[in-house]
Amino acid sequence: MSIKIFKHMPNSTAFRQLLAHPNRSLASLYSQIEQQKKLLKIVREALPDQLKEHAKHCVIDRNKLMVYADSANWASQLRFYRNAILGAIDKMPNHQVDILQFKITEALHRQVEQPERHVNVPGAASIAEIRHNAEAREDDSLACALLKLSSTLERLSKASPKSESSK
Repeated sequence: MSIKIFKHMPNSTAFRQLLAHPNRSLASLYSQIEQQKKLLKIVREALPDQLKEHAKHCVIDRNKLMVYADSANWASQLRFYRNAILGAIDKMPNHQVDILQFKITEALHRQVEQPERHVNVPGAASIAEIRHNAEAREDDSLACALLKLSSTLERLSKASPKSESSK
């Protein structure tokens, strides 16, 4: 699970600053988590009972409130309560929200948990043919590109335990 689900930081330097001071870092992170829990509670109180549990996370970044739902269907339903959510947030001190976005945690999980990709590397004969074509070209840029391609394919074929023997 990515930390982006819980806290959206405008840049990576903010996170690096937290890590530079370990004792203060944990306290700061716990404080942010508590603020997000309070925010989620306020958002859920503005929703009808059947939708409350489908608002999974809430994050405020500057003037934007992001509400995470567990699917596109529930995010669509939550959009109907936009005014109620914004009204509840307006009552909170120190929180000016102009933009409300609904995001889907399901999509975030898919981005994080992508299966390992398999690359089909051509056999030695195909790589040799590409290299031969590169050497026969008069166009320097195309020849250079083909030589780079053949070198990369050759390197991948040596690293790959299951490269095809011929193509």
